Amino acid sequence: MTSFRVRPKFKIVSEKRINEIVKLLTNKLGVTTQPVEGKVFSTHGLLRIKPTEQHYWSPQLSISFEETEGSKTIIRGMYGPHPSVWAVFLMGYVLFGLGMFFITMVGLVRLSLKLDASILWIVPFLFGGMVILWLLAQAGQKVGVEQTFIIHHFFEDAIEEQIHISKIL
Repeated sequence: MTSFRVRPKFKIVSEKRINEIVKLLTNKLGVTTQPVEGKVFSTHGLLRIKPTEQHYWSPQLSISFEETEGSKTIIRGMYGPHPSVWAVFLMGYVLFGLGMFFITMVGLVRLSLKLDASILWIVPFLFGGMVILWLLAQAGQKVGVEQTFIIHHFFEDAIEEQIHISKIL
């Protein structure tokens, strides 16, 4: 598996000002031959793989810029799937979690009333569903890792700074 994290993040402090970073990224997006596209604004940006190269597990990089004292900029980035993919997994976790909660409550109430509580046998299967969902997310992250590195190297080249692996949280 790639990591225990579902959405890797990084945070760096750049000596460049926000408008300089935005200009560098915009210029790089305009002339790149790599399969990367995106939009960059004064406070945030989004880099992703071009639609012709995308697949279900294609990642994108959400970046935010925050100016600090002394003309420095804090750059935060988070790699993740397309929001629709993220929403599917989030809803899966919510459904399994709520199912476990309500079935456990019903089962424990039935147990305390000395009634048949065999409904509690469903809880391990729901937990197993959550584990399977997590494993699917890890497999998807593994499938998208090459495109994640393409976006990462594009971003490093554009801002002319290195983001070391140790800085990925």
